[in-house]
Amino acid sequence: MKGRSLFSLTINIIAILATSIPAVFAQPSPRYIDKNCHLNQELPQIERFTLFYRSDFTANGQNYWFYTARYQDGGVLLCISKPNFNQPKPLNEQKIAANFIDKIVRDPNNKTAFIIAVREGNGFETPVTNYGLDLSNVDRPKLTSLSILQQRGTLKDRGPSEHTFQGRAGQSITIDLKSRAFDHNITLFDTSGKKIAQTPGNSQNLRESQLIVKLPSNGTYKIIVKGGDRTSKGTYTLSVNSNQL
Repeated sequence: MKGRSLFSLTINIIAILATSIPAVFAQPSPRYIDKNCHLNQELPQIERFTLFYRSDFTANGQNYWFYTARYQDGGVLLCISKPNFNQPKPLNEQKIAANFIDKIVRDPNNKTAFIIAVREGNGFETPVTNYGLDLSNVDRPKLTSLSILQQRGTLKDRGPSEHTFQGRAGQSITIDLKSRAFDHNITLFDTSGKKIAQTPGNSQNLRESQLIVKLPSNGTYKIIVKGGDRTSKGTYTLSVNSNQL
């Protein structure tokens, strides 16, 4: 009896654990969208876009969904609908549809706007452009480039490279630097020449650097690009973008 009771107790404990521990390794099934933004799980592979982002927003007292799906070649489909994919319609934004989207976030200062980071072309050393998508009027969406600076540069033997741009007080920006040729870091100086931000020297991936900074004042800012050592040289791409409309 004691052995049977112990066996029953063990089974009960396992059952309790099975129902109380979440299935952390379970992955949600992909959701597929057709070219007209309708949800359709029966689409053949050649006709489907895979949903990768969705967010709710309210405009003019109405609730909407903004969602995006990616085709197998990397192109994207941008959509608006009522909740639960009701009355969907695609957004015809050719400036970004053919390029790869790195990320989408809500605009911190605008409840009906989204910031979309887009790679402008193929390959690693491609510039990144932030676009602001304002959906306050869902019938007339407004897409705005938030690019402040995009430059291709070359680091030479004689030392670091310097770039400048105009910023404003309170503006949030992202600085991206990419190079296949050398490890690097970037330092940002404010309008008075004071260092206000720098990428860490122990970064996991020194061929790709990023800084997200809130600017303290209006004026001209300076970015210094340095190699990881004295032998560093080669081409790179620098992008500076605003993170808000």
